[in-house]
Amino acid sequence: MPSQALSPKAEGMAGQPLVTVVMCVYNAGEYLRPSLLSVIDQTYKKLDILIIDDGSTDGCFDTVQDLLIDERIRVIHQANSGKPMAINRALDQIRGEYYAIQDADDISHPTRIERQLRALLNKPHLAAVFCGNELIIDGTSMAPVFSPKSEDHCRSENRAFRMPALDPTGMFRMSLVGHMRFEPSLQVAETYDYILRIGEQHPMIVLGECLYAYRILPNSLTRRAPTWRKQFEFEAFRRACERRGLRFDQQCDDKGPRSRNSLMDNNIAAHFINSVLDSCRSNRRLSALRTAWQCARLHPTDPYYYKALAYALMPPSLTSRLRRDFLAIPLETTK
Repeated sequence: MPSQALSPKAEGMAGQPLVTVVMCVYNAGEYLRPSLLSVIDQTYKKLDILIIDDGSTDGCFDTVQDLLIDERIRVIHQANSGKPMAINRALDQIRGEYYAIQDADDISHPTRIERQLRALLNKPHLAAVFCGNELIIDGTSMAPVFSPKSEDHCRSENRAFRMPALDPTGMFRMSLVGHMRFEPSLQVAETYDYILRIGEQHPMIVLGECLYAYRILPNSLTRRAPTWRKQFEFEAFRRACERRGLRFDQQCDDKGPRSRNSLMDNNIAAHFINSVLDSCRSNRRLSALRTAWQCARLHPTDPYYYKALAYALMPPSLTSRLRRDFLAIPLETTK
């Protein structure tokens, strides 16, 4: 099928599909404005920007009143119900042929929607297209991951109960997934469950580009209550085993690192290791070292956070082999 070109700077998108960008907001504070601006300023302009205010009480919407005059933006206010219920309400209101997720404190790079939409147009059988991402920690962007994943690779990830990429980087085809909803009982890991279910039925890919910036917040729920979070992850894993006719064994899912810090920060070091390996594969050795050092600085007394540095210092041939074999679990995204 010939590539369907999209004009990067097109203002009028006659004949091009409508993309709904879903943003669920709960007390996003100072981060809501830059996050919303990153969607408004996308190179692809034919957008339906659907914001669900899930009972915010911090006045964050006061900071974006001038942006809400954009006729592409719709805001639905509701009492606080949690993210699964909020995004399900959004799914009931989607107007686009495709929809993308945007966390209310994250940043989409300017060409994110354009590039993911092009991939979906070029391969009509795909249900979802994800992309690489970087992290924003203390206001600084770092640790980009940008390795592509084919349909077969994503299928293998799904069979191993892993998401192919960070969940808010996804763009989805409504004709294939529009009937699916997030599980309300999973207050955490609801997107993990959702993406596993999609991958069990349909192909997906990951673009080999870093197009999204995921913000790490110091007051994250996952940092405050790792045991509480793990309960929902086990439940999502149990549900997947049941769908696949497999025996559920909680011990099989408990594969994470033993470092207490890694449990508290949701194994963020795995993301840094993936970033280092991606940089080594692209012969960006200085970038790999910089990323590894940033990882070590997160917890200077914890040996686990020096693993990225070990990978960065390895010979290229060994690094390439590890890049093929390394099976780091993508960072979860409950903030």
